[in-house]
Amino acid sequence: MRTFTSLASAILLATAAVHANPERVAADRQAFLAASALVTTDPAGYATQRRKLDGYVLAPYLDYAALRRDLRTLDAATARRFLEAEATTQLGTQFRREYLLELARRGDWPGFLAFDEPASATATLLRCQRVRALLAAGRTGAARTELLAIWPTGQSLPDACDEPIATARSRGWLSADLVWQRLRLAVDGANTGLASHLARLLPDDQRGDGERLARALADPEATLLAAANWPDRALHREAAARALQRRARADVASAIGHWERLAPRFSFAAEDRTAILQSLALYAAVAYRPDAELWFEQVPVAGRTEQLMDWQLRAALATQDWPTVLKIADGLPAALALASRPRYWRARALAGMRRDGEARAAYGAVATEANFHGFLAADQLEAPYAICPKDIAPDPDRAAALRAQTDVARALELHAVGRRVEANRAWDFARDALGEADRRQLALLASQQGWHDRVAFTLNSGDDLRHYDLRFPLAERETVEREASLNSLEPSWAFALIRAESAWQPDVRSEANALGLMQLLPGTGQQMARQLGLDWRGTSMLLDPQTNIRLGTRYLAQQAARFQGSTWLASAAYNAGPTPVERWLAERGALPADVFIETIPYRETREYVTRVEAFSVIYDWRLNGQVRPLSSRLALPGPRGSGTAPAGAPLRAVVCPGGTA
Repeated sequence: MRTFTSLASAILLATAAVHANPERVAADRQAFLAASALVTTDPAGYATQRRKLDGYVLAPYLDYAALRRDLRTLDAATARRFLEAEATTQLGTQFRREYLLELARRGDWPGFLAFDEPASATATLLRCQRVRALLAAGRTGAARTELLAIWPTGQSLPDACDEPIATARSRGWLSADLVWQRLRLAVDGANTGLASHLARLLPDDQRGDGERLARALADPEATLLAAANWPDRALHREAAARALQRRARADVASAIGHWERLAPRFSFAAEDRTAILQSLALYAAVAYRPDAELWFEQVPVAGRTEQLMDWQLRAALATQDWPTVLKIADGLPAALALASRPRYWRARALAGMRRDGEARAAYGAVATEANFHGFLAADQLEAPYAICPKDIAPDPDRAAALRAQTDVARALELHAVGRRVEANRAWDFARDALGEADRRQLALLASQQGWHDRVAFTLNSGDDLRHYDLRFPLAERETVEREASLNSLEPSWAFALIRAESAWQPDVRSEANALGLMQLLPGTGQQMARQLGLDWRGTSMLLDPQTNIRLGTRYLAQQAARFQGSTWLASAAYNAGPTPVERWLAERGALPADVFIETIPYRETREYVTRVEAFSVIYDWRLNGQVRPLSSRLALPGPRGSGTAPAGAPLRAVVCPGGTA
């Protein structure tokens, strides 16, 4: 039997050799991939290959694969040896979780408790299995404490929790108050099924009240119609209040009508009244109702949340009501008011009110920032863009120390052999334990290996945003520039869209099943392949970077043509689909482009468009040293503009104010 501890030590000693002997590295990688393919299909052949790799940094992944293969019969001693060797690594953490779940499947509760580490196992599934183990061991006090810590959630719990919850109910651990607590959390979380289930757990004399509250979530319209005949009791008021909030989200006009009928009937508590008015004001703004501001004024000042004020600002922009825009911008809480976006709109409001001197000063303060609204503010002043790049100075000693760390060494090698899922796990595990300086050196290592997404996710806040060369790589440059040219697209736009879509992860898959660098749906990819005369061989084609770029730029060009060359409308259509964009144009197409973008109802699309446009400026600078002004990119399509820069329009210079980096 292999000794995992001595093996781990040997691997650590051999880490430096990964870079010292390229021929050995190539041979080890080939042997590793061959062994990986044999783990389940040819155990004897696998064992032969495995013996050749004792000094290879990824050898423990082969041992892990073999342990998983035999997980259903794995003995505790073998599992313990592996976990002791991998005690501080991501792989050890991952295997412990899988082995604990296997022990739970077996019902080996003494074994479960022997391997359990409660402080590190925070997943709800494992916590429920822990409760089962504690109950089996007769440790009822600890089991009760753990269960009651899991209980208060508005989300459904895993099936493994069913048995402990049944035990808790039978032993009287779950009082009516605790059921009401979770029922209300389920209503807050819009979990209709859970709310209905919890209502049935209440005592007989309270079940009707609980079911009424659950119905307020499931069918708010019917609840509000019934409320016209309810007595003015606390639990009736609660159901009516929740139904009004729920109904406002789906149909604010209906909710307003119900509120006007029910408000005189029920003596709502101040807290419930505020919550109702918040919902009515919010969704009146989301619907861009002309009376949105009137509803906002009814909300007590203390109840004017950031989300509500943000949407009231947006509603005022939709009507270009500049005095109201200014009033709302001046009333924003500091956390929101300091952001570039509301400061830009404050400047726009001042300009709209002809307070030109104040507007120029306000624009000037925003124009120092390298983001969408900072670039727009610079355009208003016809000023250079402010981009202050920052570099990470290589630190060979620190880099060498990082490469010697187990999970870093494994992450880099896993990425090199194409095992990106495992590489990401090991990388994130290592990164999360590092200090600021080490994280930056780690990002530099990733960039040197072409692992651009880990760079983007590591350098994602504060002053790290200024590492533009690392955060905005010119990856696949030849392909991007060629395909952009063939489709009459600006290369900077294509680069920006890839960066926004995938952060340069070639194999990323979204929840909607969009794939690859430009996040194409399989149907879209197949359609574009047909148009280009390519033989469609399935979704795996979308994981090839060059093919994905070829198909994605073709689709992007179609969206640009559909919207008369407008990059920002095409970007919106790329994200949300062309139909919603056409609907928004029909509703608010006369608005200036910056206002139109701000009033896009979908938050994801609204933020996506501003991100792509800002990234286009940065990529323009990276490619050309100067930039096409953002205002020209936002030219309106059709008779009001071509969507392209006017002939001869000067490029915008880029400076770093003060000359500092």
